[in-house]
Amino acid sequence: MKRIFKISVIGLMAVSMLSMNACGKKNSEDFEQKVEATKKVESNYVVDSDTYKEFSVGKVENGIYTNKMFNIKVNGIENNYNFESDDSIKKQFGYNDSDRTNIDSIKAVLDKGDTFVDMYATTRKNKRAVAMMLFKSDSDLDTFLEKQLTKLDSDLGASKTTINVLGKEVKGIRYTINGKDSKVYQKLAFIRRGEYIMVILSGGTYAAAPQTGFDSIEILDDKEEIESAETKANSNETKSNAESVETSFEDVELQIGEIDSDVYTNKMFGLKFDAKSNNMTFVSKKESNKNFYDTGKEESDITAVKEYLDSGKKFSDMYSTGEKGSVSVMIKKEENIKDVDTYANRAVVGIKEGIQGMGMEVETQKGSGEFLGETMPYVTVSATENGEAIYQKIVFLKVGNYVAEITSYAESEEKASECIDMFTKLEE
Repeated sequence: MKRIFKISVIGLMAVSMLSMNACGKKNSEDFEQKVEATKKVESNYVVDSDTYKEFSVGKVENGIYTNKMFNIKVNGIENNYNFESDDSIKKQFGYNDSDRTNIDSIKAVLDKGDTFVDMYATTRKNKRAVAMMLFKSDSDLDTFLEKQLTKLDSDLGASKTTINVLGKEVKGIRYTINGKDSKVYQKLAFIRRGEYIMVILSGGTYAAAPQTGFDSIEILDDKEEIESAETKANSNETKSNAESVETSFEDVELQIGEIDSDVYTNKMFGLKFDAKSNNMTFVSKKESNKNFYDTGKEESDITAVKEYLDSGKKFSDMYSTGEKGSVSVMIKKEENIKDVDTYANRAVVGIKEGIQGMGMEVETQKGSGEFLGETMPYVTVSATENGEAIYQKIVFLKVGNYVAEITSYAESEEKASECIDMFTKLEE
């Protein structure tokens, strides 16, 4: 009998596409890197739109999935994904009878109320999986979500949640499938283009797996996304006096930092850090920027670094560790943030929700204090996992369209502050 592959039985898909015999332990990523990965700042991606340019489906070329209609992409090479063919999807789930190259046949499938699986990928040993599914509906996103929630098996314990996708907090559904030897954690996120809705399913055999999958999704063409509402800064918030290092939205010439004689400097942001004087050791940029160097480029190629940032990724400009704690400088391109105060407002929310989504206890707080001789907004983070606590203090600098996240990590809030104070202003 043909398997019905709809959201009402989507949990059955998860059991099929994720090995229930895989180890249920969380992966062994460095704790600091997991916390760092949750620093999400809201992008200009449009989640819910009444219009679209042209109906289209996705395609996989050279290991990269793209969908122009929903303006998204997933790099299978960088994320170690294996993309399943339409024949494989049909064999496993009884779907994708239509020809992907025949748009009318796909529209006919959707018009009948059936689903088209636009993409389905798994990692090695099937510990994680991501799927993009297309539906046609005249409902708004909230109504569509509610309908799908009521269709899910009550044994799944499904509930509504918010998910960080493409730099946006998106409404979604979360649930857990209890297998014989382990659990499968899954979340569904919903995106709309006119009468078409894409449901993104991400899951795996460890609690952080769903968010890891969502983090692998990128905006295909950032220029196409236009926000209709401008961000309004809270007039009661402490405004940063760091506007002297802020220009408006104009682009500036990118400069990355240099390390010489155990001293890091970044002329663009006016930063200096003496690792030797602070009993710290620099981690090589190749190690802290593995994804960038895996592209075959070098940091000396400033054009390659610029293109990397243009794609929405962060570049690790410096990372240093010692007995007291560790510090890092991450550079990100952000064209739609007015100032660092707005950036901090969004970051404090995104960090908290991201870490909570990983199943960790977390407290975040925004404050203001002196950094490099000026009063600036900062964010403090206290995260705990399996009894292990880490504290962070994050300060933000903005020059043109580039933002530097200066972060300290330590075993206490006091030590985190001490580490951030190790940075000094680079004198011209």
